[in-house]
Amino acid sequence: MARRENLWKTRPLFRPQQLLLLAYLFALVLWLAQGFVGSAVMLNYKLRGEMPQQTVAPAELTTESFAPYSSNQWWTPPDDDPNWYLSTDSDPHIYWQGQGYLETVRLYAGHRLPPGGVALYYLLPGQTDYSEAQKVYATVTAAGEYTFDLGGKWVTGLRIDPDSVGGVPTLFGGIELNPATPWYDRFLPSGGQWLVLLFVPALAAAAAALVLSLFDKD
Repeated sequence: MARRENLWKTRPLFRPQQLLLLAYLFALVLWLAQGFVGSAVMLNYKLRGEMPQQTVAPAELTTESFAPYSSNQWWTPPDDDPNWYLSTDSDPHIYWQGQGYLETVRLYAGHRLPPGGVALYYLLPGQTDYSEAQKVYATVTAAGEYTFDLGGKWVTGLRIDPDSVGGVPTLFGGIELNPATPWYDRFLPSGGQWLVLLFVPALAAAAAALVLSLFDKD
């Protein structure tokens, strides 16, 4: 009887392989849950007409230190396209005045020179000043196409910085709010998210195994 009790005390509650499997299953459940919750929130705003889905032309946007070539007789555009713009300093701005639930914003801009950083800032209800705390960097999703992932937020204004160096000839095609995407895109992790899903469960399982081994020794 004593030998059986000793075997029971030394037998671990979970084996390392089981902990690893449980960690990955838990991560998968959390990932699917956040996808379904995000879909429900988006559908709610969409049905209420509070999720704008539109392309906003350059003429409908306010710019600062970022002007069309046609505004200055001394500027010579690269070609005859009327949508060529030029940033006149290293901090040009494009403003969208409006409000609504935004998940993604897309900037259509072709640069003749390296633009440096391309970033978006957003305002939350009650705010009047843009800050670094609410800044999103662009992901280049196609030639002349910069996509900003806001993660689903109710915003009251946007500011996009199309470059961070100044003097950049830009073929500016406007912005698109909440561009249409396949429903399953919400469940496909990005590069950084893949790294989190691959390594964090393994680290959590290793930490859990270490803690359990300490209790087993006791």
